[in-house]
Formats: sequence, C-alpha cells, structure tokens
Amino acid sequence: MPVDIKAEITNYKEVQARMTGIVKGLRGEPLLNGMRQSVLIVQREAKIEAPVDTGRLRASIVPEVTRRGNTVVGIVGSNVEYAPYVEFGTRPHWPPPGALEVWARRHGMSEFAIRRKIAMYGTEGKRYLQGSFEKCREQVAQLIGKVVASVIRG
Repeated sequence: MPVDIKAEITNYKEVQARMTGIVKGLRGEPLLNGMRQSVLIVQREAKIEAPVDTGRLRASIVPEVTRRGNTVVGIVGSNVEYAPYVEFGTRPHWPPPGALEVWARRHGMSEFAIRRKIAMYGTEGKRYLQGSFEKCREQVAQLIGKVVASVIRG
C-alpha cells in the first residue's frame, strides 16, 4: 500500500540564513577558541607523560591551532629531532658513533653497549603524545561539544 507524504517548508529564507550562520560559526572564532583550550589540555598531559632526561623534550611540547580550508585543526607536538623516535620507537639499527656519548656518560653507561642493544632490539616507543590525547579524549570531546552546541543555539 503506497504512502503519500507531503512536506511544506515555511520561512525558507530564515531557515537558510540560520543554517548559514551556524556553518559560519562552526568555522569561526568560537570553534578556534574551543580548539585552543583543547590543545592546552592535551599539552599539559603530554608534558606530564613525556619521559624526562634533560627536560628538553618536555619543554619543546607545544600546541598549534590552524585553519585548513573549512577545517579547524589542533596539533600538539615537539620540534626536537628525536621526538618521533621517543614517541614511536625505532627498529634495530646501529646509531652513529658519538650520537649517544653524552647521554651514556650522564647515566654512567658504555656508549658502545647502548648502541649494541639498539642494534639488536631497537628502542621502545613511549607514546606520550598519543597516550595524552587518548587520556584527554573525553574532556576534549565535551569541550568541543559545548562549543558546537552554543553555536547552534546562537
């Protein structure tokens, strides 16, 4: 048995204007501010979770919020050259001679022994950035959800 459904849209221009305002708001300052707050939450946790020897890695963890086209992107990361190796670990390889000399001396170890162990086993990733995001995921989702709800409410 066929069903006959009819719909009528009233106040079309007002609805369209409201939807345009919502889309603009979701690309604008409220969402940027929400993302700025979110990356600060993740940055704080990442600084707690980051392994510390000299403190250089922890000090280098910074947030960044950018707009890429219609998308707001939040990034928390580090610009020190060894940060990816600490985060993800490495496959077995021979580090160059001298690369670990200062670290080994500071820890009272033989540089050659450390290089040999890395050559045999690689290094284990610490996943301090990923873990921090996972730990803060719910808090970030709630924060962004509140921002989106406030934009929609107007």
